[in-house]
Amino acid sequence: MGRRDKIAFGLTLVAIIVIPGVANAVLSQAGYGTLGSVVWAVGYGSGALFIWYAYIRPLNIRAPESVETEEE
Repeated sequence: MGRRDKIAFGLTLVAIIVIPGVANAVLSQAGYGTLGSVVWAVGYGSGALFIWYAYIRPLNIRAPESVETEEE
């Protein structure tokens, strides 16, 4: 992962955490607490799905082929 990819990943994480949190705070202070909670949950959840789809899903996470098990 290059420097540019690391910066993009960091900014994506910050946006996923900050934007729904600020939206929740603004809506809650305006008297829309339930809507703020819904916006936070949808924003944070969709951000988690995006991180999984863009960064985690493409990883090749498998056990090595050469692992042998002992049979009794």
